[in-house]
Amino acid sequence: MLIYFIAAFISLLFGAALLRFWRIQRQQAEKITALQSQLSALCAAAVGGDERILRFEQTLNKLREHQNTLDLSIVSQTGYDHAIRLARKGGSVQQLIENCNLSDEEAHLITRLHGQAAKSSADLH
Repeated sequence: MLIYFIAAFISLLFGAALLRFWRIQRQQAEKITALQSQLSALCAAAVGGDERILRFEQTLNKLREHQNTLDLSIVSQTGYDHAIRLARKGGSVQQLIENCNLSDEEAHLITRLHGQAAKSSADLH
């Protein structure tokens, strides 16, 4: 009879230990599931952040290109303004080419439009 009592007691202890381990395992499984959800949310946010950064970089590159275009047009406009002033003062085509970095065609056009000959023909009209 004592052996049955000891066996029942050991079975009861073993059952209690199993129940305790089952509860711990269930809690850990719930924590793992919650952590996986948080990790998925962080990954999704990181992907969204990467896409926003990529769009930002594309916009920045477009702005840089636009700024460079504007800078080039301002520099070339300044060159044309200088060439027009020289032509109005009677500068030759060769002077415009050398001083303003103009092509031959550009220098001839500016001389025709703004040079001394253009002024005298405008005075006739």
